[in-house]
Amino acid sequence: MAILFFLGFWLACLAGLWLWKKSLFIATWREPYFADTPVLIESDDWGPGGDFHAERLTQLLSMLAQHKDSENRSAILTADMVLAVPDVAKIEATGEYHRRMLDKDFPAIFQALQQGIQQDTLVPQLHGMEHLNGKAFAELCQQRDPRLAIARASKNWWDWEKLDSPLQGHYVDGRNLPTQAISAADARSLVADAMHYFTNMFGYPSLSTVAPCYLWNDEIEQSWQQQNIIAIQTAGYRCTRRDETGHYFQDPPLIRVGNTNRFAQLYLVRNVMYEPVDGKNTPASAFAEAEIAYRQALPVSISTHRYNYTRSQEECQQAIAGLDQLLRQIREKLPNIRFLASPELGECLQNKTDNIVNRFNQRQWPKIKLAATYRKTGAFLYRLYYRHRKLALIGYCTGLIIPAWLICKTSV
Repeated sequence: MAILFFLGFWLACLAGLWLWKKSLFIATWREPYFADTPVLIESDDWGPGGDFHAERLTQLLSMLAQHKDSENRSAILTADMVLAVPDVAKIEATGEYHRRMLDKDFPAIFQALQQGIQQDTLVPQLHGMEHLNGKAFAELCQQRDPRLAIARASKNWWDWEKLDSPLQGHYVDGRNLPTQAISAADARSLVADAMHYFTNMFGYPSLSTVAPCYLWNDEIEQSWQQQNIIAIQTAGYRCTRRDETGHYFQDPPLIRVGNTNRFAQLYLVRNVMYEPVDGKNTPASAFAEAEIAYRQALPVSISTHRYNYTRSQEECQQAIAGLDQLLRQIREKLPNIRFLASPELGECLQNKTDNIVNRFNQRQWPKIKLAATYRKTGAFLYRLYYRHRKLALIGYCTGLIIPAWLICKTSV
């Protein structure tokens, strides 16, 4: 009798939850669920820099080559590329904006990138023409604005990371707060030029992108769509501007993997943070996030910016060793992992290819398997549990957590 009582009670609870959260349940169930776990390493800001960046990149890629997935593919870095930096000397001489380009003016770095592509440890994608607003930079340069003193002091300046944070936005003008979005016409021209240069440099267009400083809006997405960008890398939100105090304004504040915008572009979401130079992330904390993603049958998407590997030699070695440790834990403790680059996951989610194809060296790998019904059910319950505290609390209060826990534990 007790068993029948609980079954009846739980069925009544489930009926009530269905009436209350039907749309949420349907939307969550329709999200992608993976049997083979995609593991991505998304790394922004690679591009012009000191010659030592080439050596650091080579060290990083050599480590990635030691890690193999279930198909014997090496770990692969999605290197989100900055294509140019301002040519400060020419700007000061002419009063107009000029660039120093990655391929022509930074040959050692460009060669290291090309080697990574051929070794299948690196896939380049577009970050931006620059990691700043070129027009605003030129005007500030002509005005001898003190915020550009560090740039104007060096003939061959490249270190945009030392600019004030608001000046590092690409698709906004950050000279004054709040930031102002660039015009739609400027956006179209800037993105088209960037894609042209990117394709000439790397031999194939970028299929995904991520905005510098995570600052972009609908006009930028439309400009990307016009250049056949199919996927947008995110941190789980979109920021359209910075307010008077410098705080980021999120719109939308929440993005899930596989969500699409009105231009039919899909969003990818970074859910594992490995930025050790910031002092916030460790291999252990990153692996804990990877485990949570795995339980939910989500991609494991690691965020790790260039600066982790281009500061001091000691910081670089520690960052590489930590990423090595993280990848080793992922390989040893999470079954059926697949190393992918961002555009490959984008094409997979849009069913554009039968196999996984690296467009930059034409190597192919077997397609990613999606989760079967029982695995999907457990992952679905995990997503509800991790995302919605009220539903988790209801589960504990009603006892529904017991059958849910059994399904989750036996489905992984």
